[in-house]
Amino acid sequence: MNYLAHAFLSFNQPELMVGNLMGDFVKGNNYEKYSGDLRRGLLLHRAIDQFTDQHNETEEAVKLLKPTFRLSSSIFVDILFDHLLANDLNYFTNDTLFQFTEEVHYNLDQHHHHFDEKMITFFGYMKQYNWLYNYKFEEGLSRSIIGICKRYPRLGDGQVAFNMIQLHLPTFKQHFEKFFPDLIHHSRQFILNTI
Repeated sequence: MNYLAHAFLSFNQPELMVGNLMGDFVKGNNYEKYSGDLRRGLLLHRAIDQFTDQHNETEEAVKLLKPTFRLSSSIFVDILFDHLLANDLNYFTNDTLFQFTEEVHYNLDQHHHHFDEKMITFFGYMKQYNWLYNYKFEEGLSRSIIGICKRYPRLGDGQVAFNMIQLHLPTFKQHFEKFFPDLIHHSRQFILNTI
């Protein structure tokens, strides 16, 4: 899953959310440098990613892109699932999504002293361009996919990936709707069972 989902799956616990969002930047055993809910958030991030990668619905979604994008198909599905989450009325309306993203930005600002230079730059861009809210829109989805492919050309042609996503969007949505409630349950259980 991508950043909107990681924030959402922190269930409005500020330090847990910040740790969860830091997850892509803290590798190996470096999570041990942190304590409390920041550490739990870092571990939650890993649990979310592992569960997502192994879930049957996600695997089926990835297969739709796999013939063209062997290594990067799961990255595109992660970004797409944030778009689907942002548009799912079970979780967000337009107003609540905007409010939620403002809360995420506030939490990141309050904990910026935990960030290294890379995180400061990344989260600065996230806030400046309001990535989380803009996942809601087709243009935001397109910009995310094409943008990541420009930064990392080995991922493939972002426009081709976006076109394939549009072509199979109803099927992707079905996979997301079956998968995401399972991920919510898994995340809640992980939080309850992690000290």
